[in-house]
Amino acid sequence: PKVVVGECHRKEVWQASMTSMPESNIVLAFGSFQKGDCARDVKVVHEQFPKILRLAGYDVTDPMEGNEFDFNALKETKVLVLCTSSKLGFPPPNLMQFAHNLMTAAAAKPGCLAHLRHAVCGNGQDLYEETYMNMPRYMDMLLEKCGSRRFYQRGEFGEPHAATNAEKCEPKAWSGGMWSALTDTIAADGDNVQWSSTPWDGLWALKQSPVHNKVTEWTVQELEKKMEKEKVAVPPAAETLEA
Repeated sequence: PKVVVGECHRKEVWQASMTSMPESNIVLAFGSFQKGDCARDVKVVHEQFPKILRLAGYDVTDPMEGNEFDFNALKETKVLVLCTSSKLGFPPPNLMQFAHNLMTAAAAKPGCLAHLRHAVCGNGQDLYEETYMNMPRYMDMLLEKCGSRRFYQRGEFGEPHAATNAEKCEPKAWSGGMWSALTDTIAADGDNVQWSSTPWDGLWALKQSPVHNKVTEWTVQELEKKMEKEKVAVPPAAETLEA
């Protein structure tokens, strides 16, 4: 969403908020296979972080594998940016624990992340047509089910993207638009201006995916079988997140 706010007023709002901000309130998490596409792309997202947000009291973590992130820390997190690939519709091993916690939270406590805002990006191979781009789409859907607000259209790299007017979305252009959208929503909050979550399918407003726009939803039990195969431990239950 694009919210226009006066620059002078915006700076005053941000300066007033600085004392209440934690050190790192924007989390960059990723899931990537051996080829490392998302590990590479999330670095681009990190490099594009705007100085104006840092001056406003916001900070961003270094990119971290989803399994390294303490899911319970989402209670104190303001913004989550997630970048992920898929394999036959399932997450990379280094995101499986995060995905397990997110799915469990969405089922047990819908709306528990209502304080959060998020954006998702990722990669896919159209060779695997049936489950193409499944993880970016499914994680985006589950975050919304948990109550998080999507502040920018999902970036499916190589696919159409309305906000950047791109035939094929690219990490650098998506990152610039994403950080700009986040800046606008933060400024809107400071001015008590309401903003709406961007629709899940908003990226296709100008052009549909040439492959498909489907999501393959799997169960916790199916994910746990994949985790066992990959020798990834099932995480302990996350603390109850209050809605």
